Amino acid sequence: MRVLQLTKFYPPVHGGMEATVWALTEGLNAAGVPTDVLCANQRPVTDCESAPAGYRIVRAASLGMLLSTSMAPAMVGQLRELAGGRDVIHVHMPDPMAALALRLVQPRAHLVVHWHSDIVRQRMSRRLYEPLQRWMLDRADAIVATSENYAGSSPVLQRWRSKVTVIPIGIGDGSGRSSGKRVAALRTFHSGKKIVFALGRMTYYKGFDALIDAAALLPDDCVVVIAGGGALLDRFRARVVALRLDHRVHLPGPLSANDLSDHFAAADVFCLPSTERAEAFGVVMLEAMAAGLPVVATDIAGSGVPWVNVDGVTGYNVPVGSPAELAEALWRLLHNPGLAGLFGQAARQRYLDQFTDTVMTRRTIDLYRRLAGPCAGRGNRAEA
Repeated sequence: MRVLQLTKFYPPVHGGMEATVWALTEGLNAAGVPTDVLCANQRPVTDCESAPAGYRIVRAASLGMLLSTSMAPAMVGQLRELAGGRDVIHVHMPDPMAALALRLVQPRAHLVVHWHSDIVRQRMSRRLYEPLQRWMLDRADAIVATSENYAGSSPVLQRWRSKVTVIPIGIGDGSGRSSGKRVAALRTFHSGKKIVFALGRMTYYKGFDALIDAAALLPDDCVVVIAGGGALLDRFRARVVALRLDHRVHLPGPLSANDLSDHFAAADVFCLPSTERAEAFGVVMLEAMAAGLPVVATDIAGSGVPWVNVDGVTGYNVPVGSPAELAEALWRLLHNPGLAGLFGQAARQRYLDQFTDTVMTRRTIDLYRRLAGPCAGRGNRAEA
């Protein structure tokens, strides 16, 4: 069985979808399922490279971004070249450019559509995209949703529910990558205070403004660290200064892989304060759970977030956009280390049971086999 992953971007580009596709591609190849990747580049040339695990990554030349979509017309020709002989093409949505390439090429392989999120905010692009989206979902042999919550709440998916299979996102276990010396230095840097850690792109739906406001309600023995880059970073830093919270809120910007591991290890609680269904799953919570951290997240209606973080078991889910209730939940865990420890242990166990890359890969291979059967799929039958 030969597979092609078709996605918007691929690491070293950072993001939840990118991390998921990387974990799945690495896992499939390790399991003996040859899998290559086609994605958009971030510059106007097409790059081809071989990953350390031996698979091929093709980054199609891009002319830039428009309405949050990479304008990479070279993806059409690259898909036409790469699709031959594939048994499964696994496309990750939302990505209008990938959907357009599929429509123009119309490969004969089985098509799996991985539904990470609806298009929530870009109403104009959504209206333009809907006919192409309908074609793709009609054409799909299977649709992967990341949680039952999202599958049931997505207005787009209801027409195709019979095709939907729920496969939760899984990631590798990074809990052992931190350095004891660096973690100790990090805690010293924050004067031995209790640490709330948050991580994500600085964008509208992450709710970091609510977390900054919540920090104003926490006692002086706590510090809130919000890591990540993005368009709103300067605005959030200005908010911290305006509220005179420089001593309690730190926004260090993007962190290296080692720095991330150290921050997870140094933290007492992880917080995901997102406010919109654009936060469909909350992949970053899995990193916190793998590190054995209790989680305070938000009860976003129709999102997978409150399913991933089980209220009263792995942490707390509080109402969206409520700094006071966010601060109360954080305080309860920060000042009750016994309870925080129990929640952290449960979070680690839930990660191991449901959200490892191994579990995700196994469930995906099972889906491919149901589609393609014991023999090759339509791609190879076409060559016979």
